[in-house]
Amino acid sequence: MTWTKKEICNFVDLTSLNSFDSVDSITSFLSDATDFERKGFPVAAVCLFPNFSALAEETLRESQIKVAVVAGNFPNSQGFLATKLNECGMALEAGVDEVDIVLNLGEFDAGNDEHVVDEIRAFKGLMPNKTLKVILETGYLKSPERIKRASELAIKGGADFIKTSTGKEFPGATMDAVEVMAKVIAENKERTVGLKISGGVKTYEDALDYVTLIEERLGKDYMKPEYLRIGASSLVRNLMND
Repeated sequence: MTWTKKEICNFVDLTSLNSFDSVDSITSFLSDATDFERKGFPVAAVCLFPNFSALAEETLRESQIKVAVVAGNFPNSQGFLATKLNECGMALEAGVDEVDIVLNLGEFDAGNDEHVVDEIRAFKGLMPNKTLKVILETGYLKSPERIKRASELAIKGGADFIKTSTGKEFPGATMDAVEVMAKVIAENKERTVGLKISGGVKTYEDALDYVTLIEERLGKDYMKPEYLRIGASSLVRNLMND
């Protein structure tokens, strides 16, 4: 099917993850999100740093927009596990709906698969009824084999979504990476795992290419915000202004 710009917008995690984010800038960002909703371009969620959890939850309380945060020492996942879990727990206490974490790439590279799985499982244990997205950083992993293995480990650990990229240090999403991730999701028979495309999706054409690929690989029933997200900062405004 042909996806309209408004339908694409329904998949978006509207994102602000800047070093210079502040209460004032995030207040303006959240105002934009509610304004988009009033104009008929509602996003699935906003995604921001965890210190803005309470502000976002309070601002969007009357909205249908979910609150997602990055946690666990985003964007590199380095640090003490207890510290990473504590950050996640504080965001959950503030009322967020979803948490995006980064897969432990150091342990992954070292071949410590069980450590990778156990760490994800620890995060999911904090939030059995909330959505956990695990960022694979496919631009770092590069090869289909490594992306496949990372996808499988994240799902084994309890990820509700697997996500391409942080959009920070490494290249963002690619069609090839998303193809591998979609295949792993299709082969997982235990439960339906979501897929989040992030990093470099700025235009309707960019988004449409990914959405079309996902529909071809995972089917029409998969095409809902419960399973498909696009992380983007400028996409919605571009969709509205095109």
